Amino acid sequence: MDGFELNKIMFAVLGSILVVMLVSFVSELIFYQSTPEVAGYSIEVPDAEVADAGAEEEMVSVLDLLATADVAAGEAAVRACTSCHSFNEGGPDGVGPHLWGVLNRAKGGIDGFNYSSAMEEVGAAGEVWGFEELDGFLANPRGYLSGTTMGFAGVRDVEDRADILAYLNSLQAEPLDLSTVSATQ
Repeated sequence: MDGFELNKIMFAVLGSILVVMLVSFVSELIFYQSTPEVAGYSIEVPDAEVADAGAEEEMVSVLDLLATADVAAGEAAVRACTSCHSFNEGGPDGVGPHLWGVLNRAKGGIDGFNYSSAMEEVGAAGEVWGFEELDGFLANPRGYLSGTTMGFAGVRDVEDRADILAYLNSLQAEPLDLSTVSATQ
C-alpha cells in the first residue's frame, strides 16, 4: 500500500469523525433545552377549596339522610358484603357475623363468634350498634375501631351509607321509623 492510499483511509476516518461532531453541534443548537432551576412540576392547589370541600361533606349527617334513604339501594349496596356476612334472620355467621338485627345489638354480641380483641373490649364496655356507630364503622372500619379484623376499606359516600343503614334497619323484627331520626335531636 502506498502513501496515497493510506492518506485516503485516514481522511475518510477523520472526515467521518468531523461530520459526526458537526451534526451533534448543529442538533444541539436546533434542539436546545435549558435546564430548569428546580426539577419537576409545581402544581398550585388552593388550600381554602380543599378545606371547604371537607367541611361541606362533614356538615351532612347520615342521620338527616335516613328519612329519605332508599332501602332497595341499600340492599343492592350490601351485595358485596354477602361474601362475609349473612343478612337472613337466623342466618349463619361467616367470616363476619350475621347482620340480621345488628341495630341496637351489643358490639361483639353474638355468642360463639370469634371477634377481634378490639371488638370484644368495646362490647364488654357495653357499647351497642346505633346509627352513628354503624355509620362510623361503615365509613372506615379500621379508623373507627383500631384493631378490628374487618378487611374492608369503607363506604365513602354518606348517601350510600344512609341507604345501607336504612336496609340494616329493615332487618329487624320491629324496624324503627326513620322519619323520626335526625341529627338535631
